[in-house]
Amino acid sequence: MKRFLVPFLAALALPTVANANVDPKIVEICMKATDFQGCVQSMSGQTDKNSSKNSDFDKALNFFKEGSSLEAIRSTNKFLGLNPDSKEGYVLSALINIYDLSKFDEALDDINIAIDIDNAYAYPYALKASVFYFDLGGSFSKSFKYLQAGLDLSPEDPHVNFIAGDIQFDNGFAVLGGDTFDLDKKPKNKKALSLKSFENAKKNFEKTLANINLDKYKNPLAESSYTLDAAYTTTALLGDTNFELYFLYRDINERSKAKQVLEEALEHYSKAISIAPTQEEVEKLELDRDFDLISPADVYRARGEVYSWMNNKLKKACSDWKVAKKLGDEGARDNFRNFKC
Repeated sequence: MKRFLVPFLAALALPTVANANVDPKIVEICMKATDFQGCVQSMSGQTDKNSSKNSDFDKALNFFKEGSSLEAIRSTNKFLGLNPDSKEGYVLSALINIYDLSKFDEALDDINIAIDIDNAYAYPYALKASVFYFDLGGSFSKSFKYLQAGLDLSPEDPHVNFIAGDIQFDNGFAVLGGDTFDLDKKPKNKKALSLKSFENAKKNFEKTLANINLDKYKNPLAESSYTLDAAYTTTALLGDTNFELYFLYRDINERSKAKQVLEEALEHYSKAISIAPTQEEVEKLELDRDFDLISPADVYRARGEVYSWMNNKLKKACSDWKVAKKLGDEGARDNFRNFKC
């Protein structure tokens, strides 16, 4: 009976082949092949066509990573012309419009099409929240509505969690009027909202770090949006988040929590320094892409400030500020002078 298996499978494929107008001679030859459909695709040139489509997407993605925006959007449009139902193609178009072309309304259109194609695709919801909040000045409540849709679909997705952490971190400052200085003069209800926002940012950044290297969450599109290594950036942001929480907990006399988050800030800044790119690499990227990035100088200055709030750590603070000062950080230069290092 086994000898009839291949012809039987080939017969099942014949209607598809016939609809594709494949040369009957190719069908006859491929009847003897163990992979009938693959044989037909190969001999009729369909495999090459599919490879060409994938090549257009890969080219577009590489152009985007290199910062070649016009080539990236041209290749993306070509790919979408051949693949009008590709959710990935529309997300890539959105990323180019956001980061390279500053066409935010067009980016939202791309994102909405991607969601229409697959409404269970979590990343576009988070990306929509990011565009609405950071680029179009939308309210936190409406942005969070989009964000929550992505989190509900994939609560452990590190790329969705990174965007969630980024928005909630920024909102922690926004509700206090832009900074956490002079907390004794800030309204109590605003401080409570800020504290909650920073706590949520911390949880999301921690999830990002926990899952960013897991294969199940690999997402070349999301990964292409990180100008610097995602683990480095997230670790540094966790340092920032814990440092802000230190002042908020301290303000409400939660001394144990304040001490804990200050130590965590130190730990995360130290980890970030250990995996950081060079200052030169960061500055070159900032010039090439017109982005404001977290540089080693920023992290050394911040870690020095953490040390300055710890008992008997001023010498270490001065040491960090000295490094940051040499790397060109003006804030570290001021600290070095003001603390009489």
